[in-house]
Amino acid sequence: MIIWLSSFPKSGNTWLRILLTNYLFSDKKLFSNLNYIREYPKKYFFKNLFKETNTELQELDLYKYSLLSQDRLNLNNEVNFLKTHSCCGTINNNKFTNKENTLGFIYIIRDPRSIAISYAHHRNISYEKSAEIITDESNVVIDKDKVLTLISSWKTNYLSWSKSPYPRIIIKYEDLHKDTFVNFKKILCFINKFMKIEIDENKIYKNIEKCSFNNLKNEEENFGFSERVGNDNFFRKGLVDEWKSKLSINSIKLIEDKFKKEMIELNYL
Repeated sequence: MIIWLSSFPKSGNTWLRILLTNYLFSDKKLFSNLNYIREYPKKYFFKNLFKETNTELQELDLYKYSLLSQDRLNLNNEVNFLKTHSCCGTINNNKFTNKENTLGFIYIIRDPRSIAISYAHHRNISYEKSAEIITDESNVVIDKDKVLTLISSWKTNYLSWSKSPYPRIIIKYEDLHKDTFVNFKKILCFINKFMKIEIDENKIYKNIEKCSFNNLKNEEENFGFSERVGNDNFFRKGLVDEWKSKLSINSIKLIEDKFKKEMIELNYL
């Protein structure tokens, strides 16, 4: 059964993934255990589920194969952690996931104005273009293997998970940034409902120090990071309110107008 680490891109999902893999699985180098929490969807999850010669993955109704791929993954009878930026919805009556495959999810939510800055650097695009993408309901990403991920807008992505029927914990990036210990422990306690894990406060403190932003940045500069896309480092700044000095008034207004209700509910406005 799957525990999802879900979020809109550049919301802190990868940081949490590093925190978890270093805490739960081993004490190797910072990035060496990321395969314990693989990203979904990726091509290898769908191997032999369809005749690839017919068409490319992004041309298929990918949701048609999601449950089949998750059924197969869960044959190992283990708790499987998967990272995703996909919406948790239904397309042409095909669900992204279901109760037979999903134990629960951890959703990381971040101020969309901050995401606009971080995503612009990640994709080598302007802040204005980034703001447009974040508010685009039809937003999709196609990876190098031609696998499509339906992300949609920040609002739709968030609501698709928060209104789903699965057990969940929703953590604000800003809270995780401000008090990593308290919020990471909350996440561990949530996971402990589904699998017995060690919740050791001393170990948590040491793990947080090991996975500090400065250490992640230094690790990337010294050894690289395979998930980096643009020219800037993946672990660039990790700031909370950088948008206040970077984002144009028009882009701020676009985001706030589109997401006013949800931003008020989350205390971003």
